[in-house]
Amino acid sequence: MPSLYTRTLCVIGVVLSLYALYVEHKTSHKYEQSTTTTSETSTMGGIFGEEEEFKALCDIESIGASCSQVFALPEGRMLTYFGIVEEGSILDVPNAMLGFLYYTIIFLSESFLPKTSIVKKLTVVMNCMAMSSSIFLGTKLYQLRELCVLCISTHILNTLLLIYYVKLLMKNTANKSKVE
Repeated sequence: MPSLYTRTLCVIGVVLSLYALYVEHKTSHKYEQSTTTTSETSTMGGIFGEEEEFKALCDIESIGASCSQVFALPEGRMLTYFGIVEEGSILDVPNAMLGFLYYTIIFLSESFLPKTSIVKKLTVVMNCMAMSSSIFLGTKLYQLRELCVLCISTHILNTLLLIYYVKLLMKNTANKSKVE
């Protein structure tokens, strides 16, 4: 039976990742938007007059949080930052896209794949990779003294998913050794 807990965490992760992609898109294209004329703009703001300057919900001045600034950091595209892909290539995607793919894959595997030993182990490996990314990015945020509420939320989701799957794997391993 698919876990409602993990599927709920994954849905939250997908929503947060999509919002992060939206914020990154809006903030990275704000200069392009300011140079277009009203007739070229396809947004509702363009129809009714000048579009207001975009302010992300996760940019909270009162606590010094700014996800839009964090997304613009070089670490915001980890595949390029670590030299895995070249800058500007089709695989040079924001971390939020990687998060979206990760949460979607976990959701789909939880919902539709048989719970074989290999699927469980691959899920734990994916969770470990996501958690490694969270640890790296969280450390960078701390070093830079940046606060990103959206980032912290995804780090918490990754931690909860990792704990769940490690416990599940340990439980299955213990049950398997009892049977033998």
